[in-house]
Amino acid sequence: MYFNRLSTYSLLIPLFLIFTLLPFQSNAQETLNDYLETAAKNNPDLIVAFNQYLASLEKVPQVGALPDPQASFGFFIKPMAIVAGSQVGNIQVMQMFPWFGTLKLAKDEASEMANARYEVFNAAKADLFYQVKANWYQLLKLDREIILVNENIELLESLEKLVMVKFQSPATSGSSTGSTGSNLTNTTSSGNMNASGGGMGGMKSAQSAPTQTTGNMQASSMSSGMENKTSGLQDVLRVKMEILDQQNKLALLIDQRKTTEVGFNALLNRDQNISVEISDSLEIQPLPAEKLAIVDSILANNPMLAMLESEVSSYKAMEQKAKKMGLPMMGVGLNYMINQKREGNTYMMNGTDMVMPMFSVSIPIYRKKYNAMQSEARLMQEAGKQQTIGLQNNLKVQYRSFIQNLNDAERRMNLYNEQEELARKTTDLLLAGFATTGTDYEEVLRMQYKVLDYAFKYIEAITDYNTSVAMAEKLMNSVNK
Repeated sequence: MYFNRLSTYSLLIPLFLIFTLLPFQSNAQETLNDYLETAAKNNPDLIVAFNQYLASLEKVPQVGALPDPQASFGFFIKPMAIVAGSQVGNIQVMQMFPWFGTLKLAKDEASEMANARYEVFNAAKADLFYQVKANWYQLLKLDREIILVNENIELLESLEKLVMVKFQSPATSGSSTGSTGSNLTNTTSSGNMNASGGGMGGMKSAQSAPTQTTGNMQASSMSSGMENKTSGLQDVLRVKMEILDQQNKLALLIDQRKTTEVGFNALLNRDQNISVEISDSLEIQPLPAEKLAIVDSILANNPMLAMLESEVSSYKAMEQKAKKMGLPMMGVGLNYMINQKREGNTYMMNGTDMVMPMFSVSIPIYRKKYNAMQSEARLMQEAGKQQTIGLQNNLKVQYRSFIQNLNDAERRMNLYNEQEELARKTTDLLLAGFATTGTDYEEVLRMQYKVLDYAFKYIEAITDYNTSVAMAEKLMNSVNK
């Protein structure tokens, strides 16, 4: 019974605030455990729930105590003549006793209510641990995304340098192309002259053709050079735009991390400006049990179900107590009469004080209030049972939602991990081709964006999976086991 703990309740605070934490598969396991312990000791909402539990324990001795004894004193202004002398005063002491078993039932009722408050405390603790873990995984996710964006910016800056080299080379390339074209044209013209067999017509033809062909090639070379310069300038501007976009995304991620960090510190009830350093890697957390066994564990261990069960037990004790209260109360006491000697009274007990044992009983004839108390208790029991059924149904729905989210996260992890690998390989091939030929620049940028997008989605999938695992631990109340 919970009232047996009352004499040592001062020992409960360290026992309940130093929690047994679940193992975590991470390189910095103690770091998260330390944060959880700090949150358990400092979080104001959890301290409120624990103090409310302790306060409910204090009700047990209140309802289990006997009614206060009654004492009355009376004095006669003028002594009253009686056989034994003159009575000058009267002292009466009376102690009432409820019907047998009433106080025990009252203690049971209060103890079960204290048990319900304890389960509320357990639920608050499980929810706090879930929030700390969810924020922790979110910080891990943001840290990894910040690293990815920084790496992408570095790659884009390297690509920008490569594009600048390509942008500066078309002039030389065009001159070389023009010279090659001129030589190729002269060679072709010489062949035509030999084929004409000499003569004035052939000479005129040979003289006019090289002049016209050389002019066309020079114009084509200049046009090609201008097009290459325009295309190179577009590539430079594109990569600069992409770098600016990634820098903006980086600033947003850093801002989001700061917001998440403030929320994390609030859970620990410490200065919001304290930096949260995380050395863990983002790893997949293990399930606390097999998927099919989780639902049974939830229904067996969920603290809110245990709270409702304790409340129903409390109302049962309340109903039985109401029946006992409808039975008579008995009282035992003493009546002490103070007497003085009376002159002329020859009675041998003249002036002797008298002691009279007393016994009293209450007569509970007004039954309406006792019947109403019993009816109230029965209705509260029925309400608690219906609440239990409703909560069980709700927990089953939450379990199904948990399974859906877990399966979805698993599928996305497998999908985006494979797609990221394929996109990286494709990007490497495109970069090699671009470095050689200078073509497919837009495809390089598009594929690099896909690499980053798949990496982000893969990290998000791991975070969602770990958050679902933390939700299962909360519903199963595994942190309190």
